[in-house]
Amino acid sequence: MEDFAARIPSTLIGALLGVPEPDQEQLGIWADLMMRYEPDGVSAEKADGIIKLQAYMADLLESRRRVPGDDMVSGLLAAEIVLDDGSTRRLEHDEVMAFFALLHIAGSETTARLLGWAAVLLARHPDERAKLVATPALVSNAVEELLRYEAPSPIQARYVRRDVEWHGEQVPGGSKLALLTGSAGRDERTFLDPDRFDVERVFDTHATFGYGIHSCLGANLARLEARVVLEETLARFPTWHVDESAVELVRTTTVRGPSRVPITW
Repeated sequence: MEDFAARIPSTLIGALLGVPEPDQEQLGIWADLMMRYEPDGVSAEKADGIIKLQAYMADLLESRRRVPGDDMVSGLLAAEIVLDDGSTRRLEHDEVMAFFALLHIAGSETTARLLGWAAVLLARHPDERAKLVATPALVSNAVEELLRYEAPSPIQARYVRRDVEWHGEQVPGGSKLALLTGSAGRDERTFLDPDRFDVERVFDTHATFGYGIHSCLGANLARLEARVVLEETLARFPTWHVDESAVELVRTTTVRGPSRVPITW
């Protein structure tokens, strides 16, 4: 993960946001610390990472205010919101900071976990991996199966805006709702034999990237990253072994996936 899978998405989203190349990996490390779940209180390491990440983002915002560039941070600074009365306004500093953090973390953490799951699951299912080596055109479909089978972001939180009835249950407006998208990926009402990992599975959609107005903004970017990484990896290393006893998962409340995947070729 540290040597490869986690570096790819943090480098790419950093470049899109306008983070200079020498700093992209470090921002990924700070973002990882920010996401870490620490039930006994925030550690000094996590607090230091958050402070440094916030300071770096503030400095980059100030730099782009002075000299805009062709990047997403400059785009956020120039963006205008249309209000209910028809007037417009720019995003406030705290709003830009929040979007910066959201885009960077969402663009790095989830895809890193997807790539980690790819290494684990394809080692765990060598026959499915062999299909991809023999028929690289299956890789895109395999990415969708990976996303369905082990959702990197398996839970989403939403506010219920009005009273509504779902599946015979009354949910009052103002409620907080947890949507288990990871569970939806294994729903036997939608997927035949849902606990079977099958890179040739035929299905129309899955819930991993959300739905409707809540669809993931970076879905196509994540798919592209995963496809390219798998195609290039399988072309160079058609087989590998994962030490399952040493695989470690991240400790967060939002994403799920490996933080450490020891591999031998």
